[in-house]
Amino acid sequence: MWVLSEDSMQVPNKIYRSLKTQGVLGTIIYVLENKFQLRLPLGTKLRWRLGIRNEILFWDKYFKEKGLQWSANYHLRLDPTLQLQENISKLIPEDNETVDILDVGAGPLTYLGKVYENKIIKITAVDPLAKEYDKLLEKYSVDPLVRTEELEAEKLTKRFEENSFDLVFARNCIDHSFSPEKAILEMIKVCKRKCYILMMHIPNEAENENYKGLHQWNFSSDNGEFIISSKNDKVNFSDKFSHLCKAKCIITDDGWLRTEIRKE
Repeated sequence: MWVLSEDSMQVPNKIYRSLKTQGVLGTIIYVLENKFQLRLPLGTKLRWRLGIRNEILFWDKYFKEKGLQWSANYHLRLDPTLQLQENISKLIPEDNETVDILDVGAGPLTYLGKVYENKIIKITAVDPLAKEYDKLLEKYSVDPLVRTEELEAEKLTKRFEENSFDLVFARNCIDHSFSPEKAILEMIKVCKRKCYILMMHIPNEAENENYKGLHQWNFSSDNGEFIISSKNDKVNFSDKFSHLCKAKCIITDDGWLRTEIRKE
């Protein structure tokens, strides 16, 4: 996540117009927590809103430099012939000619490949910051293959019917939400029965980032079971919601936490 320098403190004014905490107050909170390393007693959703600033700045720099150190990945996201990744495609229904995939927290450019064998891959991408991403796409003249729609993960059923998608996917985002447990339950609702939710996240990212910005939740595995924790709470998701789904985790060779949730 990118940290603002003193020279860039004029940027937040535009971002904070859409936030409950605006202008001077938002800037003061940011400086106290990031420059002076003070931990303020802010609510989870307010802290999430304040963390939006860094997210927008990151993507602005990402487009400006065409992917930063991930330039190859940047170009792949704009490739209409990119195959659906193998570690994702193995979870889609084999018999479906058309596969409906929901990418939650997709950012401005979905990570997902667009084609797979002889199937029709239909991707719906959602993100609460979609309007801000649209501004960046226009600024840098980028035309996405899949336009991200504005929607919070915690409110998926306000937009989609239950049992709508053959696969629900989320990468490096749900641990940035203000209520991961609620978000995942919404993902389960819109997923079809006997189908999968697949999440890919860096383990314990809140601890790694010292609970700054959007990093308020840790995802981890305990003997293959999915654990969500914060500074104050901890829940074994696999155990708590075993009546709804089967949730299991592994750490991949490249260090990501892969969580597969099969809806019952």
